[in-house]
Amino acid sequence: MGADVAASAVKTLGSLFLVLGLIVCLFYVIKRMRFGSPSASEAARMRLLGTLHLAPKRSVALVEVRDQWLVLGLGTESVTLLSSMTRPEEIERPNPENASGAPSFRALLRGRMHRTLAQDE
Repeated sequence: MGADVAASAVKTLGSLFLVLGLIVCLFYVIKRMRFGSPSASEAARMRLLGTLHLAPKRSVALVEVRDQWLVLGLGTESVTLLSSMTRPEEIERPNPENASGAPSFRALLRGRMHRTLAQDE
């Protein structure tokens, strides 16, 4: 009787490890396939250049998509397009590794606001 219980326990543990192994393998395969996620080339065309926090849970973000700059208002439940423009050629792209030579997001936003206000007058 004791041998039957031991054999049953070994079969149960073996089945458990088999099922857990299959789950881990399936997770690995799904992670490698990345269903629904953008490819590396698409992700390289979209970059977050900077954010400016205005209030708790409220901020403005500058996003580059290909050669377009998008100024987005970010809230708790919404994202609003505030402005869009083509990337200026005279301004160098900010480099996250070397941010010392690139203009700050605040300076870029302030310059854009001044140009927009001057055009409206």
